[in-house]
Amino acid sequence: MNFKKYGFCPSTIPKDANGIPARITAVNRERYEFVCEAGTGLAHLKAGMYYAGDEAFPTTGDFVMLDWQSAGESRILQTLSRKSFFARLDPSSSGHGAQAVAANFDYVFILQSLDRDFNPRRLERYLTLAWSSGAVPVVLLTKADRVSDDSSWLRAAGEVAVEVDVLAISSKTAYGIDQLGKYLLPGTTIVLLGSSGVGKSSLINALAGKEMMETAEIREKDGRGRHTTTRRQLLLLKSGVMVIDTPGMRELGMWDAEEGLSKSFSDIEQYFGNCKFRDCKHLSEPGCAVKAAIQFGELSQSHWENYLKLRNENQIGDNKAGYLRAKEQRFKEIAKFHKTSRKNDYRNEPCNESFICKVCSTCVVPEDAGSQHRNHCPCCLSSIHIDNKPGDRASLCKGIMEPIGMWVRKNGEWAIIHRCRSCGILHSNRIAADDNSTLLMSIAVKPLAQPPFPLWSMGESIEVSN
Repeated sequence: MNFKKYGFCPSTIPKDANGIPARITAVNRERYEFVCEAGTGLAHLKAGMYYAGDEAFPTTGDFVMLDWQSAGESRILQTLSRKSFFARLDPSSSGHGAQAVAANFDYVFILQSLDRDFNPRRLERYLTLAWSSGAVPVVLLTKADRVSDDSSWLRAAGEVAVEVDVLAISSKTAYGIDQLGKYLLPGTTIVLLGSSGVGKSSLINALAGKEMMETAEIREKDGRGRHTTTRRQLLLLKSGVMVIDTPGMRELGMWDAEEGLSKSFSDIEQYFGNCKFRDCKHLSEPGCAVKAAIQFGELSQSHWENYLKLRNENQIGDNKAGYLRAKEQRFKEIAKFHKTSRKNDYRNEPCNESFICKVCSTCVVPEDAGSQHRNHCPCCLSSIHIDNKPGDRASLCKGIMEPIGMWVRKNGEWAIIHRCRSCGILHSNRIAADDNSTLLMSIAVKPLAQPPFPLWSMGESIEVSN
């Protein structure tokens, strides 16, 4: 067997190494499938070396040194150095360890389908770990045959995947498959990542030109895919390209992803050195460049909040004790700010809490609101940005929401348009019975009081038209 076609480089073997080189093609608990010059087979680890902590446990795609046994099970003696490595936080480790996914690959194909799977926040997570692996990520929007126009999807993914190729493809119709040619070179290894049902197995079949992998239809009830791939395995295609297929991952925890965060969120981190204070935490400090970028629409609030979430997750692996201290402090702050909201779900229950307005210091009580929800001050009409969606209390912004306009709903009810001073987001809130009617009216007629053209010109235009 020509072992070199599996991407092996003899220079990676240490001078004092024993055995023959092999590549791991699949992992089945404590048994490893491999391929080498002598053929294929199963192997187990040399316990004294691995369980003493002297060697990195091999995963799919790893090159190892092997004590070859033609008549029985071989033994893995050593894991060779890796050029790339992908790991995620082990869901069964309670935040204490990593779960190896794949090693020694050149490209990471991140798959999201254009039916119900497309999710920019999940895409950011995949990109972060892909960049951290040491390989080059490529975003593939699959099932392009199910949409009439993929341009809006490509644009949305491109806004998240900075400096990354984003391609729309269809394994069913072969649409866009020819765009993958520059990645599909003999000796190249590609790892596929994505949720269940995004079309990883279908893509492998399309690249192979035959049915190598079992596929399954999406469930109509919830739009989720079924797990057709149950283990990580390396496949050698006729073209000489190697593909590492992975089971769909609904949870993808951060692990050792600091470098990946910097690359995936380079559009955010470029502002870090431009704040007024060197130790700016980008929360409520004056002169914060990040907050200014959000306010002027250069960054989105959701993009910033997802960065904070992934950075906090990554601290689990980098500094467990420090992460727990920061997490405890963060929970204390949340509890202080939302004592009542921890007891109630304001998405489904009335919000009748009292509060002190941060703008005019009025004590606001729920009794005179005339509705089940008290969401702004009746005196100055200001509010606080605490919701991403109505009632979820999930926003990290906490900026002042100032009233900037009015609009009338279909039922004739008035609503206030609020804009956050910190991030610039717009929210709509129904008026309350005790709202300052004079202030409501002044906001409503402000466009007429300050028109962009002379009001008398309207009369002249009417006379001309008549």
